[in-house]
Amino acid sequence: MKNGNQKSLKINAILNIIKSLMGFLFPLITFPYSSRVIGPVGIGKVNFAASIISYFSIIASLGISTYAIREAAKVRDDKAALSKFSKEIFTINAITTLIAYALFFTALFCIPKFNEYRILLCISSSTILFTTIGMDWLYNALEEYAYITIRSIAFQIASIVLLYALVHDPEDYIIYGGITVFASVGSNILNFIHSKKYITFSNIHTLALKKHLKPIFVFFGMSVAIKIYTALDTTMLGLLTNDEQVGFYTVATKLNKIVLSVVTAIGAVMLPRLSYYIANRNKEDFTKLVYKGFDVLFLIAVPCTVGLLLVSKPATLVLSGKQYLPAIPVMQIMNPIVLIIGLSNYIGIQIFMPLGKEKWTLYSVLAGAITNFVANFILIPKYQALGAAVSTVIAEAMVTLIQIILLRKYVSLRIVLISFFKSFANSIAMALPVAFCVTFIHNIYIGFISGILAGIATYLVLLLIERNVILIELIKKCKNSIIKTRKNDV
Repeated sequence: MKNGNQKSLKINAILNIIKSLMGFLFPLITFPYSSRVIGPVGIGKVNFAASIISYFSIIASLGISTYAIREAAKVRDDKAALSKFSKEIFTINAITTLIAYALFFTALFCIPKFNEYRILLCISSSTILFTTIGMDWLYNALEEYAYITIRSIAFQIASIVLLYALVHDPEDYIIYGGITVFASVGSNILNFIHSKKYITFSNIHTLALKKHLKPIFVFFGMSVAIKIYTALDTTMLGLLTNDEQVGFYTVATKLNKIVLSVVTAIGAVMLPRLSYYIANRNKEDFTKLVYKGFDVLFLIAVPCTVGLLLVSKPATLVLSGKQYLPAIPVMQIMNPIVLIIGLSNYIGIQIFMPLGKEKWTLYSVLAGAITNFVANFILIPKYQALGAAVSTVIAEAMVTLIQIILLRKYVSLRIVLISFFKSFANSIAMALPVAFCVTFIHNIYIGFISGILAGIATYLVLLLIERNVILIELIKKCKNSIIKTRKNDV
């Protein structure tokens, strides 16, 4: 793939947004059903098991994915070099996966707490194997977002069919756990087969594994720290409280995480392109793309944060039912993470990684992990799910603050702040019709839907009035695509 034939970054972003929107719609379709059928206890069991497996997944992944995306993007024009690199990374990943499973089965039979979750833990552990053989890092490095999107949507649709066909009562929580695994990583089996289109495993190479270990272990340290403050809240809730509190916390964080996945999708497509620019010493394009990334991030993350705060109550009731009322204040406290994590993900992964400053990301997430552990230990026993929410927000804010301080060497914070306040002003104006719909429309479903639609419409009108560059570019792109399609039809 030569430089002149690089895939359109806008198309990549749109495809990744479509994939994330499906990730957004999939839980909106499945979670209202599953949360009501299985109940807080069943949801809590599934998510507690997933949080336990996530620690063994860290060992298996070893921080390989982000490192592999960055390095594979640098050699993606050379099939031989890419094949050799891919074989080396896959070999390392296979070894760490075996180690992870050995530790998992040891823990499974040695920790009494795991006895009642044994079947569920074994089912959830399949994510480790499927993640390894999936080699998602290769497709991200090659910017093959069309393939990734189509594959993901197909398996999500299949999962919806399985959910409604097989899950009918609270005892089906184990089946639900299996379906969630199938939906998230089941499609990875296709990746390994499809990879032969881009790389070859048949050529005999002397594998140089050692040279990758040092940078991978830096990413591993970062992955451990990130996992501590992203999964530790659920794990500690399960150990210090009960499955019901885990269920409330899961519901409270569900919508935030769904929206966050859309926000982080914007930046995810930039890592291979930014790495490519740095490898080719193209600092001017690198800087332009960084500022544009901030514009797009704020354009989406700020209104989402404000909007979610306003629709927290109706969203919880519509998506999960009255049995999850205790989750509402937890969700309201967690709302800021959409913007906070969106920022830290963009700075730490999409900017620091291409620059080779992954240690900066490591330092920030270590600080966040320590903060999260201490805050959880203090707050969870007394405030339960509410305490876990406060701890998470504090930890995420710590990570982002440190990264912003370190970022000053490479970007003008004044320009970034101007971009933020433009989106914030529009979001405050958008909040008025949303608040009106939620407050004065008594039907909870109509108020929820009309509030979202009113907010989106208001925000888009404001962007059009101010002639927002990003929106205008997107509209022009859509018009050109329609015109091109019509000409081809003629």
